Amino acid sequence: MTLANQTCASDLLDMVNASLSQDADLAQARAAYEASKQAIPIARAALLPQISGGWGRAYNEIKTDGFPRQSYWQNGWTFQAAQPLFDWAKWTTYQQADLVVAQGAVQFAAAQQAAMLKAVRAYFDALAAEDELERTSEYLAAIDEQHRQTRRKRAAGEATVIDERDIDVALAQARIQNADARQDMEVKRRVLQQMSGKPFSPLSGLSAGTKLPRIQPEDPDVWAGQASSSGYDVQSKQLELEIAKMDSKKARAAHYPVVSLTGTYTPAGAASGYARPTTTTTAMLQVMMPLFSGGEIQARLKQSLAQQDKAQDAIESASFTAEKDARENYAAYLKARVRSISLEQLLQTSKEALAATETGFKVGSRTQVDVLRALDSYFTVRRDLMRSRYEVIVSSLQLKANVASLTIDDISYANTLLCCAKTSDNGPSLR
Repeated sequence: MTLANQTCASDLLDMVNASLSQDADLAQARAAYEASKQAIPIARAALLPQISGGWGRAYNEIKTDGFPRQSYWQNGWTFQAAQPLFDWAKWTTYQQADLVVAQGAVQFAAAQQAAMLKAVRAYFDALAAEDELERTSEYLAAIDEQHRQTRRKRAAGEATVIDERDIDVALAQARIQNADARQDMEVKRRVLQQMSGKPFSPLSGLSAGTKLPRIQPEDPDVWAGQASSSGYDVQSKQLELEIAKMDSKKARAAHYPVVSLTGTYTPAGAASGYARPTTTTTAMLQVMMPLFSGGEIQARLKQSLAQQDKAQDAIESASFTAEKDARENYAAYLKARVRSISLEQLLQTSKEALAATETGFKVGSRTQVDVLRALDSYFTVRRDLMRSRYEVIVSSLQLKANVASLTIDDISYANTLLCCAKTSDNGPSLR
């Protein structure tokens, strides 16, 4: 599943890369993955020979009826070795270790994907906040100009007191909107600073002529089907089921005999009554089998089977959620794309309507209220268009994440859609 191709440059990629090195959740997932990798050597070690050694000093006392009591000290070394020959529980644990590592890898990949999406969303939220500040600033400037014109007309007797009060109210509202937009932009910028761990730098945005990405295939059923079968959460739950099955095998293995080969070598110093040191060497083939465990083995087996049922139910739940999320994100992508096309046409219409209304106001065929409505309509359409264009990009990336296919290359492509610097002209425009 691919996105289309286009070339331009921006700092979105740098922002995402910086946030990946700062994200605490991703760092935790990375550490957990590294820990899971140790499951294989730990399980393998249980199948290899176990060798130990030690030194001891013993006090011995011998009492024999009719003979004097004897006591003495004795020093000695001991070496022990054991090699399991058949231990089905340990062998199953070794097989299970591969699944544990695989689950750790899936969870780490999911965390990495989530961190990328979080950074992308924060970037475009900050970009939208800048756009809103720019919009409210231009709207405020337009209202301020209308305010000055109304004052002049009022002084010349061409405007009423009501016209003057209407523009005063509109100017006050525009100032409040501008102040709110500025505060929101500062908040969004601080979020970016915290995520990237570096000072804020100007953001790059979409130009009016940038062609928006198209997802392939444009079929919600395909995306939903792939998400329900291969989404990262679904993969993790599937591995969890396999791990639970291995736990059931280990629980059953408690009924099986354990066969091992053991040996000891114990050289000891000379003891009282002996002329020379003694050395004891022992080799034994040992077979151990549980006879009675108080019901523990049966309880552990029932517990593992219940965990297996739980894992199976978790797969169904994760699959349902993944499919639902994919359909919702596809709908969001499609809605934003269709909406952006409609708003582009509406923006041009609103611009023309605003120009006609301003001309009508100058010649007296339109009122001050008509001009204010036209201004508000134009700038509202402009804001909605900018947001819908951003949503097309973000939702397309989110959709790829739903099917576990989002990579840094997709972020790099989204980066190419952005221009290196903001541009504006004196008239109404869309970046």
